Amino acid sequence: MRYLSSFRPLILAMVLIAFGVHAEQENAFVKVGVPVDLGGHSVTLTKLDSLPFVESDYTKRFHFDTFDNPKLKELRERYKLDEVVAPGKTEFEKQALLLDWVHHQFKKFGKPSANVKGALEILQAIDTGNTFFCAQYGDVMVSSAASLGWIDRSLALRRHQGGNKNGGSTEHTSSEIWSNQYGKWVMFDPTANMYIEKDGIPQSAYEVRQEWFYHDGKDLVFLMGKERKKYKKTDLPVFVARFAGFGDLTLDPDELDKYGFIGYVPNTNLMDAGPDYGKMFIVKDKLCEGTKWHERINPPNPGVDAYFPLDQAALTLAADGANVTASLKTMTPNFKEYQVRYDGGEWRAAPDKFVWILHPGVNRLEAKAVNQFGVDGPVSAAEMEVK
Repeated sequence: MRYLSSFRPLILAMVLIAFGVHAEQENAFVKVGVPVDLGGHSVTLTKLDSLPFVESDYTKRFHFDTFDNPKLKELRERYKLDEVVAPGKTEFEKQALLLDWVHHQFKKFGKPSANVKGALEILQAIDTGNTFFCAQYGDVMVSSAASLGWIDRSLALRRHQGGNKNGGSTEHTSSEIWSNQYGKWVMFDPTANMYIEKDGIPQSAYEVRQEWFYHDGKDLVFLMGKERKKYKKTDLPVFVARFAGFGDLTLDPDELDKYGFIGYVPNTNLMDAGPDYGKMFIVKDKLCEGTKWHERINPPNPGVDAYFPLDQAALTLAADGANVTASLKTMTPNFKEYQVRYDGGEWRAAPDKFVWILHPGVNRLEAKAVNQFGVDGPVSAAEMEVK
């Protein structure tokens, strides 16, 4: 096989301006589809698909649980969480099965009747007949996900305008899980055993909020339970569960009014530290005027600032003499290694910087980060055609 022997200096970079990711000024960007002459060869970048590495005040606030936390191992093994998620064919199906499992652990609903902290203590207290509500559902969801190598973060919610049209709580705890499959954050509500889609794509809490308040929620689809039965806004209220001494828990027609304020709790080590409400940051807008709640920082670009990627293998490519050098960067909690493959071959461990030798024709490079739990991050891909 003939390989290219000479290249002019070239930088290939993916820039996501919305996240404030910039290359150094001396780097020259190459656009997808625009041929470049490299040492007498016409080289065209035909594809570059890579989530960026983002570092900001909001990413720095987060503290993630660790692979070597014995409580995570105990939680995973005691409650056989690998078996819980095993029937799922995809990562997201497995995550949805975990959501359903968490929901069904709670036997009594209402004001907490035991002063406990963290998923292990909560689950043990459930077995002795104690009552809990949404905050404890959220704690169990966050730590159960962490025990399997996924990142789920707690959300503190507050109704806008302070009003309850149909009764129920003014505040609520939900969560968002990072989906490597979709490359985005997805709202998971373990109390309602629910997530929400639009056009078949699971939505983040902020996406749900914007659709609900600014587009009347007409395009949102509520998926509930292990069967992921679908409902529209017009189907609400929907029965969720019945609890002795409490009554029926329902998904009410004004349920998503609780997303008027969204507070992002920036830690997942809840079994050791509890929720870090002090460093929580809050999304709100004019809808919230007139309603008093916690005073916290309000991200200037809430649809972006709170939604940094995780587990990515952020890929940049640069010419280095006769070779192309690939560089990888990631924000992967409990990072283990990068893996790459060429032209659809086998995945192999790789350093964060390595040489990609091009050959005539179509060249394809894929890269991913893997954490210590063995969970693969989203795949980055680059294709270059050499003539």
